Amino acid sequence: MRREGSLGQRIEQAAQRRDLAAAQADLAREQRALYRMSERLLGAPPVDGRGALGRAAGRVFWRLRLPPLVTTSAQLCSVYPFVADPGLGVDGPLIGQEVYSRTGFVFSMRELYRAGVLSAPNMVVTGEIGSAKSSLLKTIAFRGIPFGTRFYIVDVKGEYDALAEAAGIRPVRIGPGAGVVMNPLAGIRRQPGQGEAQWLQIQRARRLLLLEGLLEIQLGGLLGEAERSLIEYALDAVTRADDGTSADRLATPTLSLVLAAMGDPQAWAHRLAGVHYDVDQFAADSRRVRLALERLITGALGGIFDAPVASTLTVDFDQPGAILDLRAVRTSDQMTAMAMTCAQSWLEAELTRPDAPPRVCLYDEFALITRHLGLVRRMREQLKLARALGTENILAFHRFSDLAASGSADSEQVRIARGLIEDTGVRVSYRQAAGSLDAAREFLGTTDVETNLLLHLRRGVGLWKVGMRSYVVKHQLSTLEQAMVDTDSRMRVDPDRPGRELTEAEYEARESAAVGQVP
Repeated sequence: MRREGSLGQRIEQAAQRRDLAAAQADLAREQRALYRMSERLLGAPPVDGRGALGRAAGRVFWRLRLPPLVTTSAQLCSVYPFVADPGLGVDGPLIGQEVYSRTGFVFSMRELYRAGVLSAPNMVVTGEIGSAKSSLLKTIAFRGIPFGTRFYIVDVKGEYDALAEAAGIRPVRIGPGAGVVMNPLAGIRRQPGQGEAQWLQIQRARRLLLLEGLLEIQLGGLLGEAERSLIEYALDAVTRADDGTSADRLATPTLSLVLAAMGDPQAWAHRLAGVHYDVDQFAADSRRVRLALERLITGALGGIFDAPVASTLTVDFDQPGAILDLRAVRTSDQMTAMAMTCAQSWLEAELTRPDAPPRVCLYDEFALITRHLGLVRRMREQLKLARALGTENILAFHRFSDLAASGSADSEQVRIARGLIEDTGVRVSYRQAAGSLDAAREFLGTTDVETNLLLHLRRGVGLWKVGMRSYVVKHQLSTLEQAMVDTDSRMRVDPDRPGRELTEAEYEARESAAVGQVP
């Protein structure tokens, strides 16, 4: 009886398990059916190579086949994720912060040239008024002092007094009655290893370019052939370069001595014999240039740049630098250009001394020089000597459109100005106006993205092109430098409360509101 009951129980349990398995299978089958129905009703339609299946699915008749992508490596590199540039990799003063990588931006033209990054130690800085261009120039000069780099500036607007005070030097005031007299025709020193013939040739060409440039400004036009020849003959007569005098005994010319030689036909008449030019006719053809030089000496530059052989001023290389203040002779653009050129010529001659330390020369208001063909020619020759003389040069001006407006598009002075910028290893541009963007693209060689960026740069942020690399750098100032570079103090007086200056935050807030920017 027990075995039969046990067998019956086992049969019953087996039947229950079979029924449970069948019920579970039916449930799974129904769930799969429900899932397929929900996918068909609610899910995306099935897709093959020609599109989705089903009615009105927009299937294409032919399978879509895209052509292979053909591009260059220069374009292909842009598909990689953005990578922060590691920087220039040289020692030098800290300029500020690279905007995209948020790293410190350290810059030294001398070290970059030694590292082979630059082919010439020349630099261009440009930016419209109020973009903090002058702040960069002053801090480059000031921060280079601990690194042993002296600075030398010809100041035509009197805006470098604060830099002189911070550096512990006194600007040299140049003007009528100031007691400082210079000789712009002073000779450059012969460099170690430089051949005598090469040195004499550079010396002569430098003086001729200066005289021709000054007289072209004074006359308001180009010189004639007879006038150029008279300048050459008179200069050679003063220096005694045409009578076989040895190089170490050549005389140093001055503007007055050159004028006196122009009026003495006996000093250069023998030069006309070979070209069969009558002396009286030659004197008549070149009379204009003699009168122009006489007006220059007795009028515009009288008592300032007509020193005897030894000037009353020398450069002290123990000082951090020197600033020549020309604000007293800033009466017109022509006068300013002539005074700038004479002061720069004298300063450049002083800086060729063999004991001269590493130095940087700042040429502010460079656009004034480019308006005159003779002066921009002289500047071109000077920049060519930068490597041989160990001098760093910085050209500064406001807008590239000023250079483009210095002459016609195919004029020689515009071509020379463009060549000077192309030959610089470092080009820094702060904010540019919309009308200057085309000229900036032409002179800087910027890409479309970089050109558009120049229109939107904030104050103190500039586009740096160092060799073949580009950076966007925010210039940062210390507390001491903020007072040194402040050129807006007279404009920051609170109109509601006379005698009280606006704070930096108040001034920036009003400036942002004026241009429609949200601080």
